[in-house]
Amino acid sequence: MLHGASSNIKPASRCIGIDDGPFPPKTDDKVRYAPLIAAWLKGPHLQKLRTNWVTVDGLDATRKAELLLKGSRHTPVLLSGVTFGGFNLIDPLKIQKMTKAPVIVVIGSRPDNRAVKRALTRHFPDWKERWDLIRSLGPLHNVHTSANEDPVFFERFGCSTRDAALILKRSAFVSRVPEPLRVAGILARGLFSPKPPL
Repeated sequence: MLHGASSNIKPASRCIGIDDGPFPPKTDDKVRYAPLIAAWLKGPHLQKLRTNWVTVDGLDATRKAELLLKGSRHTPVLLSGVTFGGFNLIDPLKIQKMTKAPVIVVIGSRPDNRAVKRALTRHFPDWKERWDLIRSLGPLHNVHTSANEDPVFFERFGCSTRDAALILKRSAFVSRVPEPLRVAGILARGLFSPKPPL
């Protein structure tokens, strides 16, 4: 399925990576939070960083991602999967409509959707809402971003499969993980300890 695809998109050297950071284990009924990081890179160089917090296993990740990306237009957005802070999901189609840019969901290995569905049905009364979003993502593709490493898997919104693959290949400098996501992940883990916001 082609979600809002446009033709002749030239992969930009500027990309935004979004990833989450550590959060505390569940010990009681207190609300827990996880950091959410958006990193703007031009080539391998970090240009800008924004941070926010999402509720662990909540339903606010899409809104928080929209806040991080406020004012951003036409710059490709790379999401580290769709689940952040546990099972808090970012809707990539909403992000694509807001930014008017390609949005690419990147995962390191082929997901086991049966296991995901079992976990959702076991732990979430609203599992159907979450599962519907995961199921709506469309076909899974893969691309070798590094010649000597395994491929990364991706789903794309607002661009063709070919353009998405080119964006991912041209933004992978150090490893098979595109640099905006690698940097966002490092910053999310390095800047935040697993504690709630002040």
